[in-house]
Amino acid sequence: MLFAAVTMCCLPYIAFGPIAAPSQVQPWAALLCWAFALHRLLTTTLRIDGFQILVLIFAVWFLLYIYAPGDVGIDYYLRKSASFLICWSILLATPYVSPFLLWRVLRLSLPLWTAFALLGFVSKGAYLAITRPLVPTAIGVAGGRGATSLAPEATDFGFTMAFMVLLAVITRKALVNEGHRPPVWPIAVAVFNVVLSKSGSGFFAVLVLAGIHHLTQTGRQNGAMLVRVLVGTVLAAALLLTVGSAPETGVRGLDLVILSLRSPAALLNTTLSYRIVHNVVGVLGMIDSNLLGYGAGSFLKVGGDIYLTYELGKVFGLVGYYATAVPLSLAGSPLAYFPVLFLEYGLAGLLFVVLLFRTVARSALLFTPLALAMMFMTWVQSFPPAYPPFWLLIGLALNPRFRKPRESEPNRPPVRTPSSPTRVRSSVPSIQDLNS
Repeated sequence: MLFAAVTMCCLPYIAFGPIAAPSQVQPWAALLCWAFALHRLLTTTLRIDGFQILVLIFAVWFLLYIYAPGDVGIDYYLRKSASFLICWSILLATPYVSPFLLWRVLRLSLPLWTAFALLGFVSKGAYLAITRPLVPTAIGVAGGRGATSLAPEATDFGFTMAFMVLLAVITRKALVNEGHRPPVWPIAVAVFNVVLSKSGSGFFAVLVLAGIHHLTQTGRQNGAMLVRVLVGTVLAAALLLTVGSAPETGVRGLDLVILSLRSPAALLNTTLSYRIVHNVVGVLGMIDSNLLGYGAGSFLKVGGDIYLTYELGKVFGLVGYYATAVPLSLAGSPLAYFPVLFLEYGLAGLLFVVLLFRTVARSALLFTPLALAMMFMTWVQSFPPAYPPFWLLIGLALNPRFRKPRESEPNRPPVRTPSSPTRVRSSVPSIQDLNS
């Protein structure tokens, strides 16, 4: 059951059976985790720590603090408010996941993503015929964009593959720390899938992960960090001069990178303007509500008024199509999730964000800076709170088998007995749990 739950976390858009969430993200990952948690509770033991209890308290508050209940659509309410409570089960189940189990899931799911992506290039008709029963909103290769694979759009595919790159890197390192020698090909397949997506979000995410890893990897000699910064600066300058003057490639992800190097301000009149404006609206809404927030469902009602009050169109210099489309999008669907938390829940939303990021930052999770960057990039974009890879990553921070080895024993595989971490008092599974 746990294997199936983690597999669904890595295939977040596959919807099948009689149950489907009122969004493009399927609910099966969370439901299977609830089933696993119930099974643990009834048969052996289910450990819950203070962090998980705090997340549950926030989830209940987000469910109850509603803006004008009669004016909030049930679909929006379930997608944006109930998702926290539904996905709480992923935090309960992930501490019992072993690196070997997650590695098996990645070795199974990543080739599936690749196969469906390639099928989209070979035959759009065959791709849609096979994929639509699994991903009803998949659009296939269209409008010069890349593959969508097992996701609705190329952006979803590309960013999810960037997420899989990070999960594969973390899992492989955990296996190495335990004395195994896993192959590198799952990481290469995930990167290849990002290329197939031609997604700006996917390209940017992989570049950010690579840059942060370069700057934060541990050096063995004094001054290693300074050397890496200098090398990174030189390479960035060379990239700015070389790529910034390159012509358009026709690959949307690369073209956005080129545009960002050539003229960063020009990004405001691309699709990136939606996310920038939505995030600013969220912060201003939190301030205007005296840090209380307007309640669940208020973003669609209040966001447009805040845009007009502060004349954000003029502030960001939006012209032409985007001058009209961006304010209209505020009444449609939020294109980032940080602003939803801030505008609708105020200080409570901000504290919730701090809780999640602080817990991961202090968890000693492998490649912690990369994990924090990925979490930030997920919610600064339009990925919903029910996006399973996000919660899977946080759950790994609660799992001792995905943490850095102790500095006193850097070359020894970590002992598989439960330790007593200072920040997660009672959530460490037993020996039987870790080996299951």
